[in-house]
Amino acid sequence: MNPQQPEQLIQLAHPGKRFQGQFIDGLVSYFLGIIAFYLSDSIINRESAVYFGFAVGLLYFLLSDALSNGQSIGKRLVNIRVIHKETMRPCTLFQSFLRNVTFPLGILDWSLIFFGSHRRLGDFIASTIVVKK
Repeated sequence: MNPQQPEQLIQLAHPGKRFQGQFIDGLVSYFLGIIAFYLSDSIINRESAVYFGFAVGLLYFLLSDALSNGQSIGKRLVNIRVIHKETMRPCTLFQSFLRNVTFPLGILDWSLIFFGSHRRLGDFIASTIVVKK
């Protein structure tokens, strides 16, 4: 998709696909954290290994939408991607951080998807949309 492509040709991702992608990314984050913990547990003390594992999982979760073509692993599996609303370019690291840092708001954040713009609070903050690939 290039920036000159008319916006009306872009199809927003279905909320169900978005949830599936988010769920998969949550699992990937969890397993990356567990792997990081076990790999570092024999090198550093246990408490530090816990923090390291948590940090690795959290970093993936916050920054994963900036992976190749605006697709985290979960989004790639369900064939959706995150793009900048105005330029239609793939999500940047900063935008990924902004859109995912609202995750602790849970259902309040997600409930916005079901209204007119089909964007959650994180998408508004980062100026992103989630589209079908």
